[in-house]
Amino acid sequence: MKNRVPALFASLVIGGSLLLVSTGVVAAVTAPSGPSGKGVCATEAAAVKAGASVSTLRAMADCEVNRRFATLNQLGSRVSGSKVLTSSDAAALTSEIGSTTSGLTSLKATIDAETSIPALRAEIVRIASDYRVYLLVGPQVNLVSAADGVVTSQTRFSKVNTNLTSRIAAAKAAGKDVTAAQADLDKMNAAVTAAVGLATPLPAALLPLTPAQYNGGTAGPVLANARTALGQARDQIKAAVADAKACRDALK
Repeated sequence: MKNRVPALFASLVIGGSLLLVSTGVVAAVTAPSGPSGKGVCATEAAAVKAGASVSTLRAMADCEVNRRFATLNQLGSRVSGSKVLTSSDAAALTSEIGSTTSGLTSLKATIDAETSIPALRAEIVRIASDYRVYLLVGPQVNLVSAADGVVTSQTRFSKVNTNLTSRIAAAKAAGKDVTAAQADLDKMNAAVTAAVGLATPLPAALLPLTPAQYNGGTAGPVLANARTALGQARDQIKAAVADAKACRDALK
């Protein structure tokens, strides 16, 4: 699946207000952010395969570092432009992106000054193993953003709940049977509560993860569990939108 999965949106007009609920957690659940890198440094890799030298190894290393810089810039822009990340989560992610960029900058300087082929080979390995831009930092940004987005959606649903509760009361006062409408509204609220419950703990579990933990095998399960939880939260949000629509229709 591509790294950039278009966000899915569900809209619901109730009492003149628009509830816009993003189920874009699909992207976060399925893939890390940024270019996958496949083929990006193919020319440099081919040159190394044809004849490893200080110059060919250095060129490949610089390409690998530079593509990570591009990805980190994209991730930084996403964090700074987010409307759903909490200030603390945004600060933590910004710090992670900054420290990763600084580390890669230092490593690139070492590589560019290196004249030993064995040392260059070892330093090239460190580009991925010491920083894990694609396997850890990108997923952290995606998954934490998605989790905060789910939690933020609670405010929008709260407004819809207020509106629908008012309409149910008015319909009941007018003698209309509102049993079905109330049941749908209750289901909506339950689904939102379930989604928020799944998403709320995730940033605290995801943000402390390090490349060393990824390399040691302990970060992978945390990422996988977060993707699973967000997939379930996505389904709950979609169900909540459907329930709200059903409630609205029952009141027509």
